Amino acid sequence: MNLLHFIEQFPDEFSCKSHMKLARSKEGVICKKCQSKKHYWLKSKWMWQCSYCGFRTTLRSGTMMENSNLPIRTWYLAMAFMTFSKKGISAAELQRQLNHTRYTTIWSLMHRIRSAMGKRDNLYDLEDMIEFDQDYFTVATKESDRQKLKRGRGSQKQSNVAVMAESVPLEYLKTGKQSKQCRYFKMKVLDTHKKEEVNTLIDSNFDDTCIVFSDKSTSYVDIGDYGSVTKVVCEFR
Repeated sequence: MNLLHFIEQFPDEFSCKSHMKLARSKEGVICKKCQSKKHYWLKSKWMWQCSYCGFRTTLRSGTMMENSNLPIRTWYLAMAFMTFSKKGISAAELQRQLNHTRYTTIWSLMHRIRSAMGKRDNLYDLEDMIEFDQDYFTVATKESDRQKLKRGRGSQKQSNVAVMAESVPLEYLKTGKQSKQCRYFKMKVLDTHKKEEVNTLIDSNFDDTCIVFSDKSTSYVDIGDYGSVTKVVCEFR
């Protein structure tokens, strides 16, 4: 789906609310008061009401939109802009695209969406062929907190991030050339460069029968001995 298709599918607030209601109904609504799963829909109130205790659940309750005064369509548009852009989007740019007056509101919205996306990543393991490496991402630091850079891998101005990408080999029928396509990927901030932390990360995010493509960093020396990895292939880049 591109932005044009998105606007066609969600032209107004009602279409977004209807889509969200359908999605939540399929997932199932649980009463916060008695934990019952049996509800009926109050059309005039746009709420579910528990069939046992009468407790009402709003459309936003229990979601990242809870306690937000922003229109649901604003949330939908924000998610669209954040996922459509390959290079990502800043809070300032998203504020401009949404034509919103308060930067802090949009920043908080983006934080909630990213947090929800991170929780979703933990629901599944990467499988088959996985490319694993580490990289450094610049961290915004207050002027008063800046210190001299450390020597070695990375610095105090950068975060050490593990990048794990599930890749699928492709072969073009006409040319016979082979390439890879990324399906899913995860990124985790590492506190150290120790192999113990890397092993824990591997065990909690990789499928039991995966093949790992990586380099010959000393942090990865015993990945092949770990229970979650079938084979480790070292590649020189």
